[in-house]
Amino acid sequence: MSVTSYQPPQKPALNKGEMTQLLDIAREAISGHFSEDLPRPPQLDLYNRKLLANGACFVTLEVNGELQGCLGTVTANEPLVIEVHNKARDSAYQDRRFMPLTEDQLDSLTIEISVLSEPKLLQVDSEEALLTYLEAHQVGLILTEHHAQAVFLPQVWAKLPKPANFLKALKQKAGWPMNHWSPNIRVKTFTTTQIKGKYISPIA
Repeated sequence: MSVTSYQPPQKPALNKGEMTQLLDIAREAISGHFSEDLPRPPQLDLYNRKLLANGACFVTLEVNGELQGCLGTVTANEPLVIEVHNKARDSAYQDRRFMPLTEDQLDSLTIEISVLSEPKLLQVDSEEALLTYLEAHQVGLILTEHHAQAVFLPQVWAKLPKPANFLKALKQKAGWPMNHWSPNIRVKTFTTTQIKGKYISPIA
């Protein structure tokens, strides 16, 4: 099979109602930080089997349209509802690129949940082959070499629509020169199911 005919993974099969439940979980994880009680993880018996299955996700926070935090995992090690809760909390208060979220930012906060498909290894023998594939498939991408790894969600294509620029920026994120390529680089692709909404206090 040539790389250009290699199809990306299918999106996680979550419906709008299930994604809305995940968005509510993220809101509760964030709001719990500002309450007198410690934030509690989701009550598992409230959710269906798809939301209780192990899942990988990223939670992206923006304040007034500007990135405020984005953390996640590409490996499904925890039930999805727990992963969303933990990553929402971590994105708000543990992303070292940003100051922790403050209560006066909540009115301008938006939350985006991205649930990842299982990443698929893409066999490419050159950077040119990868760029050819990306011309046809604007997927999420994971580059790994030894202990270095970098991930771009599919949403990054909106800001970097040209495959060459997308790939250069991802290599920079990994700490490599923009012209770096090696036969040791492993390439994985994934897709996402997403939902984005304003922060609404679950207590209000």
